[in-house]
Amino acid sequence: MHRNSYSLAALAAAAVPGLVPVRTTPVPVPVEDLDVAGVVSEDGRRVMVFSPSTTAAGVRLERDLKVADALSGTPLRAVIPPVLGFVKLAEGGRCAVTESPVGAPLMLDDLQRSSDLARSLGQVLARIHAVPRYAAEAAGVESFTAEVLHDQQSQRVRQVREGGYLPAAVAQRWEALLEDAELWDFTPQFVHGDLSEESLFSSGHRISAVRDWSSAQVADPASDLAWLVSTLEPERFDELHAAYREELPIEPHPRLMERAQALGEFAVAEWLLHGLQVEDEDIVADAQGMIADLDADLAQLGREEAERTYAELSSRDGADDGPTQDD
Repeated sequence: MHRNSYSLAALAAAAVPGLVPVRTTPVPVPVEDLDVAGVVSEDGRRVMVFSPSTTAAGVRLERDLKVADALSGTPLRAVIPPVLGFVKLAEGGRCAVTESPVGAPLMLDDLQRSSDLARSLGQVLARIHAVPRYAAEAAGVESFTAEVLHDQQSQRVRQVREGGYLPAAVAQRWEALLEDAELWDFTPQFVHGDLSEESLFSSGHRISAVRDWSSAQVADPASDLAWLVSTLEPERFDELHAAYREELPIEPHPRLMERAQALGEFAVAEWLLHGLQVEDEDIVADAQGMIADLDADLAQLGREEAERTYAELSSRDGADDGPTQDD
């Protein structure tokens, strides 16, 4: 069942001894079946309360908290708000209360404007991807091989292509990417799995908190970078990537950024298949529009390449036909 902010405040008071709520604040969340509110106590303390409204949401919340707990012994503990208490719900499951993250949800516009914020995010991403395997295993997250991850992408692209949704140029590009064996020869690492503006908090010019670890897994590190490489200005992303490489204790895959770009494109296929599965025409139309945009971009790149080739040939022919001077 869904709960309003007053009910959530009452749950927070029951879960945390001594907490006396005086007001609540709304908190944006990407999950519809998880009720969340910020609560301010009479002594100024700020907490967040999470109450699942379905069994599935309860499972997701428990997975989130289990991963966060496992990460408390890693360098990521500085950006994970600690859990303060729980309270059982009448319908089953439990509500959780954590300290409120410092700062506010990350805004991409702020990230675009701030070199320091971009570098901070790059450092946090490196710390996520450097989480040791024992911590991932303690959290009970799923682990995938590079081969399985590649097969998953191939299957999605094949479904979309066979459904007649891919223009020839896009199909050729995606198939060429998937056939590039070197691109997919990587070592899986611990990843957040669902990074977005809602899961990241910033304070000043630094990332202050990361939340919602329910999609964490051992998989392709490029998946945590895909949404950034496709949305940030190149200069800002280069700064983020430089900080990421400096912070990462191992050398990243030499083609990590290429794979992140590919995953960003393949996400459109996943979005389209989701729309078809739930029979949502708006989602399908949105995905088809993205595919059309990519097709137009590829056509423009083809024209620009043809123009460069023509200019080089013309310049070479002009040099060959120029006057010669006898000895």
